[in-house]
Amino acid sequence: MKLSKYLRDKITLIFGMLFIIVTIFLMGYAFKVRKEYMVALAVVVVLVVLVYVISDYLKRRHFYKNMVSTLDSLDQKYLITDMLPVPDFQEGELMMEALYDIDKSMKERINNIELGTIEFREYLEMWVHEIKVPISALRLMNYNQNTDLRKQKEQIDKINYYIEQILFYTRADESEKDYLMNKVNLETIINKIVMENKTLLIGNRIAIEKENVDTTVITDSKWLEFMISQVVSNALKYKAEDRQSYIKFFVTKNDKEVVLAIEDNGIGISKKDIPYIFDKTFTGENGRIRAASTGMGLYICKKLCDKLGHKITVSSNQGEYTRIMISFGINSYYDI
Repeated sequence: MKLSKYLRDKITLIFGMLFIIVTIFLMGYAFKVRKEYMVALAVVVVLVVLVYVISDYLKRRHFYKNMVSTLDSLDQKYLITDMLPVPDFQEGELMMEALYDIDKSMKERINNIELGTIEFREYLEMWVHEIKVPISALRLMNYNQNTDLRKQKEQIDKINYYIEQILFYTRADESEKDYLMNKVNLETIINKIVMENKTLLIGNRIAIEKENVDTTVITDSKWLEFMISQVVSNALKYKAEDRQSYIKFFVTKNDKEVVLAIEDNGIGISKKDIPYIFDKTFTGENGRIRAASTGMGLYICKKLCDKLGHKITVSSNQGEYTRIMISFGINSYYDI
């Protein structure tokens, strides 16, 4: 901290001191005060200001010098607030408070990134395990020269499903950069998803039912296709083996929202698991009963719904049905 720059910052104080000295002499001459008294008083003013300036400069110089040397010695600069004593002047206190808030914000950001990295690595490990299953099945078919195209298509569809899931997972945090809200016909989207999954649906003998789905909503078609595909995939994964399976799509409306319900008559979800099914990596009781699951599909759906301003909920009776409901707000601007 240079003295010249410090004095430049204190220029107002210096001019104030000079103004007081001039005032002392002017008033002294006006009231015929002896010159010695005026000089003595002026000297006192100068000494008081000088003592204050010197002590304040030394105090600040010591603090900032200590801060710079400590900062230079640290590999992790953000630890500076933990290494410095609290200064005894207001500017220093305000600066330390600001540094503390910046440091806290950065640490929270780093912790979130580290947590996200750990979670992504754990998810990636599960994802690799999942995608290896259809790849291994295809390799075995090839080794056995199995030319059953339907079974091959099923495994390819599974691979495509897992690839789509990880792509949407990586984009979910910044989905606002990649979505476009438009009028979307639900029946068109549903028909597209049914056609894309027809091999798996036929292979698993799943009946498709639709009711009142010729309805328009405001959403992003790409994100909605992904969400419905995730629900359909879960319905296939957890279908009941003791009865004819179905997936039913139906729409209800009121003055405030349009609700798309996707219902299946699979094994259902236990009541204790329902509050957690949208949590990251949660698989619950069904994940232990059936083949291993990443537990990420519904988590990503919930995240995308939050980004798009939709609402996703679930109702289920174990052993009877599962119903996933996606609610779309009605927007008068689009006249729907």
